[in-house]
Amino acid sequence: MTNPNSSKRIDWRIALLGGHKQRVTGAPADTVVVTPIGGADVDLSDAELPARTTLTKVSLLGGVKLRVPAGVDVEVEGFHLLGGRRVPPAAASPSAPVVRVRAYGIVGGVEVSRA
Repeated sequence: MTNPNSSKRIDWRIALLGGHKQRVTGAPADTVVVTPIGGADVDLSDAELPARTTLTKVSLLGGVKLRVPAGVDVEVEGFHLLGGRRVPPAAASPSAPVVRVRAYGIVGGVEVSRA
């Protein structure tokens, strides 16, 4: 599926019960993960990141664990009633790739780690 405003592919992952685990080694597509109960565990540490990549997570219960290469800028937005955000600072240059995390849910948070 593609966004009509972009030629970039969007990868949809839907799980009714349980989470989503993914390790990306090539060029990642923008990803949308929908899991009523379950989290998303995405490893982009070996991916060939474009200038901007987006991960969108929608769930009732479950958070996001994201692993990115060192030097990548990570932007987090969205809301959770219960849960936090843990994003370690990076020494990203202005030309560094940006991974945007949009996380929406009731219980869960966002945890980012760097390779």
